[in-house]
Amino acid sequence: MSRYVRACMLALILVVASQRGAGAQDLAAPTPLGPEFTVDIISFSSEQTSGLTQVEVYVSVAHDQLAFTRRGEVFRADYDLQLRLIGPRGETVFDETAENLGETPIYEETIAEDIHRVQRLTFVVRPGTYDLDVSLTDRTIGETRSQELEIEVPRYLSNYLGISDILLTDYLAASSPDLPPGAVVDHAGNAVYTRKGHAYLPNTQGHYVNFAPSLMAYYEVYGLNPLRRAENDRFYQVEFYVNNEDGDTVLYYMRKHNKPGSSSFNSVEMNIQDLSPGDYTLQISVTDLGTGTSAETGRGFRVVSSYITTALTDYDKAVRQLRYIASERELRVLTRAEEDERIRMFRQFWMSRDPTPDTKRNESLIEYYRRIEYANEVFKSPTLEGWATDRGMVYITLGLPDYVERQDFATASKPSEVWMYHSMQLQLVFLDEGGFGDYVLQNRQEFLERTRWRRQQ
Repeated sequence: MSRYVRACMLALILVVASQRGAGAQDLAAPTPLGPEFTVDIISFSSEQTSGLTQVEVYVSVAHDQLAFTRRGEVFRADYDLQLRLIGPRGETVFDETAENLGETPIYEETIAEDIHRVQRLTFVVRPGTYDLDVSLTDRTIGETRSQELEIEVPRYLSNYLGISDILLTDYLAASSPDLPPGAVVDHAGNAVYTRKGHAYLPNTQGHYVNFAPSLMAYYEVYGLNPLRRAENDRFYQVEFYVNNEDGDTVLYYMRKHNKPGSSSFNSVEMNIQDLSPGDYTLQISVTDLGTGTSAETGRGFRVVSSYITTALTDYDKAVRQLRYIASERELRVLTRAEEDERIRMFRQFWMSRDPTPDTKRNESLIEYYRRIEYANEVFKSPTLEGWATDRGMVYITLGLPDYVERQDFATASKPSEVWMYHSMQLQLVFLDEGGFGDYVLQNRQEFLERTRWRRQQ
């Protein structure tokens, strides 16, 4: 979900809560929020029936969005994922509910924002325009969040050159007996998905951090002419463009492949560590060198600010921003670091917190700085950046609350907000003493005691 949508969502929650307040002594009834999740929809040519298209829907939900309860020696989250596909005449084309179970023996992982569970549901349909309803229900607390999406399912023809959708991934490798379907490859216990000799985990958000090593993607090519009368008939050419928001090409390279037949199943890894934060488009253009025909496809992705960006420009501020996750000892070591050692030690700090060190993506780092960016947009005060405010501190540490209750000047002498977190049985009260938007956490010591584990080594 984009930063803008998340900001609007929280603003809406607060407005609704304030409008429902009955009086100065009555807090508004809480506004329920189901688990937040992201969705990625990828289409491929169907192998089952000619003229149909296979659609794969990937849904990712973070642990901190789920309510875990203790079951013996483990903590467990139970949730349902429902997909309902509606055709152009309002008919139900596909309707399936998948029961999901998340388990961990470690309490801290139950409220971790950097651990995600990924689920895939697949259906085969005729090309056309559909409405897709995706709902995720936390069975423990009975809350549901839904997304309604309009999707255009493309047509792939065996005798016309075409390209599938681009599947962005966090993990991508050749599948082999050493990595069979169902093999666990990440910190959340997610099983690897496989397709056409490739093993992968999808990046449903399409977010990458600058100074990260690479962008990884999977795509398929259809309708290649397999006849070989001349030398060029043996090859097809693939061009990769990364374009910025202005449409300028900032990265480009080309590959030439032997045709394995009428279809080809490919992956690409591109170095994006020098890209500035912003929105980009990955465009793939394929040309059959035998026939001269071409096809292209593309999809957007976002590069967000890296931890290293602030460290390079304002090292002291970069260290201060770590206070919600680093121990006092770590902060002292980073603060006293010699100038020529600072960046190396800063990198080492985040490497030590990578939940999936065998992959090229540090989920903890990405989520932490995404939260700082969001806090700066939503929780800033007249005197402080959002990340340095009390609401920013709580959001960066625990994520969005399950409920928000608010009183403003219309219902109370001093504006206040109450944030509630179900899984921790924690209620936090913020008071705006001056009425200028500077909300101060009233039970700060309780919050610090309950979140001490994040800063212990």
